[in-house]
Amino acid sequence: MNEKQNRHIIDILFVISLFALFVLSAVFLISIGAGIYSKTMSNMNANFDSRTAVAYINEKVHQSDVEGNVCIGDFDGCESIIITTFVNDLEYNTYIYEFDGYIRELTVRKDIALSPAAGSKILDVRNFNLTAVSDSLLKCDIDIDGQEIYSFYVAIRAGGNNEH
Repeated sequence: MNEKQNRHIIDILFVISLFALFVLSAVFLISIGAGIYSKTMSNMNANFDSRTAVAYINEKVHQSDVEGNVCIGDFDGCESIIITTFVNDLEYNTYIYEFDGYIRELTVRKDIALSPAAGSKILDVRNFNLTAVSDSLLKCDIDIDGQEIYSFYVAIRAGGNNEH
């Protein structure tokens, strides 16, 4: 009887230890999967932000690409892309610049002075630098996450003056 009871306890301990091994394996696999998922999402977000910035700036420049309407200039101490348009014989400037950790956009009549803080926040960035490579080419450097600087060129098809 005693031998039968010991055998029964051994069977129960084997099942419990097998179950514990299964649970530990499952927890280990879940933690590895969560780490991989977190890193993948972080990379996807950085890629999305960089593609969004490139597409946004390219589209804004190209939709107003008329001779002399796109240039790099200073907007109240912020280096910016300045896009000039005329509506009913009034001159408007659209400024794309970095201020307070965001790429911002502000469209205002040329004779009205506003602060860079008035611009609409477009994208969270750490740094945004502009360089006029030639009369028809702008170089943009964007630091989105502090780990990598994304550089791209924007062609100004109509050409013109890039320094304002």
